[in-house]
Amino acid sequence: MNKEIEGEAALRKLIEIKDKKIWDMNLEIGKMTSELVNLRGAQRTVEKLSAEKKDLETALANALAEDHRQKEADELMMKKLERIQELEAISESHQELNGNLRREITVLEQEKLELHADNVKLAQQVEDQLDRARKAGL
Repeated sequence: MNKEIEGEAALRKLIEIKDKKIWDMNLEIGKMTSELVNLRGAQRTVEKLSAEKKDLETALANALAEDHRQKEADELMMKKLERIQELEAISESHQELNGNLRREITVLEQEKLELHADNVKLAQQVEDQLDRARKAGL
């Protein structure tokens, strides 16, 4: 009987060790399951962040392209503004020249009118002298 009791005690001890191992394994499985859930969550976060990074890179590339296009547009606008300033300076110069020419034309027209009046007077004087010479018998 002693051997039977010792056998049962040894068997109980083995069952107890086995139950402890099962308990430890279940704890380890729980930890691993928890870690797996965390890893899957982290994986989803990484995937989401990767997609956001791609979107941000695309947005940055678009912004840089738009900035480049804006810079080109600004440069073109500056060239146009410079050309407008040049043309305004030319226009101002032409207006001044035109004003000077108009004043000269006015002076010349006045001189022409005066010369015409003088010609009329001279013609009248010549006509008067011819009349007097005719009357005087010449």
